[in-house]
Amino acid sequence: MSLSLSPSASTGGNYTCKLYFDPGADQSDTRGYWITDDQLRQKLVNLIDTDEEIKKASIYSNPLSSWQLTDAMFYHAFVVMETNDWWWSIEKNTEGITIQRSKKLESVRDMYQRKIRTTGSTSLTSIKENKTTEGGKTTIGELIIYIWRKDCLNDVYHLLDENCQKFADTVFNRIKLKCDDQVYFDEAADQPRYSASSCYMSVDKLFCKVQRLSASETLSQVQLYTAARLKCVILAAIIITAVVGLSTLPFSIVQEIFQSDIFFKTLMFFFIVLPVYIFSAYVVMCSILERIGLLSHHSFVIFKTNVETYWSFERFPTHYVIHRASNKDILLKECKRASQHFWIFKPKLHKEALAVKRGTIAILELIWKKDNLNSERNLPIEDCGQLASIIYENFKRNEEPIFPDWLIIFIIYICISYIYI
Repeated sequence: MSLSLSPSASTGGNYTCKLYFDPGADQSDTRGYWITDDQLRQKLVNLIDTDEEIKKASIYSNPLSSWQLTDAMFYHAFVVMETNDWWWSIEKNTEGITIQRSKKLESVRDMYQRKIRTTGSTSLTSIKENKTTEGGKTTIGELIIYIWRKDCLNDVYHLLDENCQKFADTVFNRIKLKCDDQVYFDEAADQPRYSASSCYMSVDKLFCKVQRLSASETLSQVQLYTAARLKCVILAAIIITAVVGLSTLPFSIVQEIFQSDIFFKTLMFFFIVLPVYIFSAYVVMCSILERIGLLSHHSFVIFKTNVETYWSFERFPTHYVIHRASNKDILLKECKRASQHFWIFKPKLHKEALAVKRGTIAILELIWKKDNLNSERNLPIEDCGQLASIIYENFKRNEEPIFPDWLIIFIIYICISYIYI
């Protein structure tokens, strides 16, 4: 937070939209790095151990000026975190976001970019620890992903709206509060699952996993599939067709069977004739429902990569489901390791195209950067399939024509001119 109300200080006129990272704040022979938002996720990963778990986090504050008698109203807030190997601090001011790392607490708590933090002349204006929380198994990598997803680096500093105190609270609450499990991710859907651990995870953990798994993968093909939603429809159709089937079954057949003294014929009726008749009526009815558009359809996309792996993405009302496998068939037959598609209505290929040559992580960026395709926590079921179409359109490759338009027009002109000559 800034005490001055000058335009640059109150609205972030000097704000760089960059992050300064000092990997060894207590070492004189190391230097810091300035990192942009585009570089944040990848560059910082190469500089730190992203799997470090945060054991404890605290919000600290210090006065803005050494002449303050109290910091009750005007103060700067920052977060200090402890992992097994390091002490970390993270904060935001009118210049940008700063992350410091050190083996010593004092080097991040009492120093900012290797300069002593401002304090007053009384105990009321010293560096204070305001609140503390346990880490909750959040890793440094997940916290970095969270800051990047929420676009904190591009949120220009403002005295009231986007200040240091709000940023410190955002970081602290992400560490303190249990993150909603919004994603189901099965990284080997065609392999036996040896671990009983759940596939549900936070978005930030998903990013870390996908970034590790897909480092050498490039998208090569994208396919959009549709499948009928059948759970409720099947139940209704079975009841309807059973009633209709029994009511329309020729009475003469029933009468003839029951008038017969042969018990075998009765068994044939109940276990062969009647089931076959009802099932046939059911298939016909479902086909009619599908043709006239009374069956809703669910859409999902499957990507093929250059290393022959397949990724499926689909949205359910409360969460996304992502699978990765070496066998595409399993992605068509199962969802969350259970058969989801009745065999009469197998998923149908709606359209396909070559994919843009990007990594799988780019799909996650489209969905979760600033919650672009995840703004609604509970999405109506009829809207879920639309997100698959959006993903498809964003990642299909627009092939350039072999001949440019002007050349085709020129050839046509020459041909027409030759004919008239």
